[in-house]
Amino acid sequence: MKKLGANNYIIASLDDIAWLYNIRGNDVKCNPVVLSYVLVKENEAYLYVDKSKFTPKMEEELLNEGVTLKSYEEIGEDISNLEGKILIDPNKISAYLYECIKDKNNIVEFGNITTKFKAIKNEVELDNLRKCQVRDGVAMVKFMKWLKDNIGKIEISEISASDKLEELRSLDELFKGISFETIAGHKEHGAMMHYSATPESDYTLEPRGFLLIDSGGQYLDGTTDITRTFVLGELTEEERKDYTLVLKGHIGLMRAKFLKGTTGSALDIKAREPLWNEGIDYKCGTGHGVGFFLNVHEGPQSISPVPNKVALEPGMIITNEPGVYREGKHGIRTENTMVVVKDTSSEEFGEFYKFDTISLCSIDLAGLDISLLNEEEKAWLNNYHKKVYDLLSPYLYEEEKEFLKNETRQI
Repeated sequence: MKKLGANNYIIASLDDIAWLYNIRGNDVKCNPVVLSYVLVKENEAYLYVDKSKFTPKMEEELLNEGVTLKSYEEIGEDISNLEGKILIDPNKISAYLYECIKDKNNIVEFGNITTKFKAIKNEVELDNLRKCQVRDGVAMVKFMKWLKDNIGKIEISEISASDKLEELRSLDELFKGISFETIAGHKEHGAMMHYSATPESDYTLEPRGFLLIDSGGQYLDGTTDITRTFVLGELTEEERKDYTLVLKGHIGLMRAKFLKGTTGSALDIKAREPLWNEGIDYKCGTGHGVGFFLNVHEGPQSISPVPNKVALEPGMIITNEPGVYREGKHGIRTENTMVVVKDTSSEEFGEFYKFDTISLCSIDLAGLDISLLNEEEKAWLNNYHKKVYDLLSPYLYEEEKEFLKNETRQI
């Protein structure tokens, strides 16, 4: 604030507030945030919330840290009477708050200070995220086995498949809900990138083609986001080729090494190149940040063709999710969550970084045209699958272990 010459700082983005004061709630579906505002002055700080949701102990702890709770409705009057310069993020402030201060000639516009700090996870957060991903991966493998065992034998729909996956996640004692509405698309529904099945649109799964499932969980020790495209039966040559090209793009980005200062937009081509070589593209970004028991979509980092000046730094979490979406036919996406880490193999020409995959679930080998993979890509997949088996198998029953052993077999 001092560097920007501001005397007051208004924060309205709920995930920034939750991170700043280390509070979580359930005021917004799928996002563990609390409806609130923050006003920080030079020597005072105020949190505007529904005070009835805070216990006396929580209020006391915040007060000990210099934070005073005030009623949610008081924010308008308080900021209307502010003196001195007011710092805001113009992209993350409500119209109501701006109306309260717009007539003042002392507004300083700058991105939320908290956003960058929030994006770089500390070692405690990273350690917990890795543990969280193991348990989430166990639920994914159990779901995959259930799906493979029952497709064509019992009636399974897009909705019932989504419900089953949520049920398996909910068995975890730290599970607090899904991190977004599950995308479960069969046949041409998979080509709708943000499809959400309704009773009217719900498909019964047939033992052919794909089921694309993009899903995630909110746990006390982390937030997950993972997509797998499961093979339900016979595939066309086009489906198999598209599936393999998506994996090639996924591996290409995952294996990237990059110099300090590199942005996600500079790396986006690593995921698209195998698809572009075949005249294929996907009309969305490749990766987004993920919160720590917070919003599943988090900035400021991203991997996308859209220019982004924010460089990737160690501790940042980001997804890797290339895809092929053929309207009226099928959709394929393979998504893992990654963390940026230092690459210490060579420092002669500067500081280099790389990605470490933390999502854990087998990639369906039944969809691959292995002849399209080069030796480096095969090696990556084999190493990843070994990691998946080694980390998940201790938490599976014998029958599930055998299933996963086959699904992670070396190619």
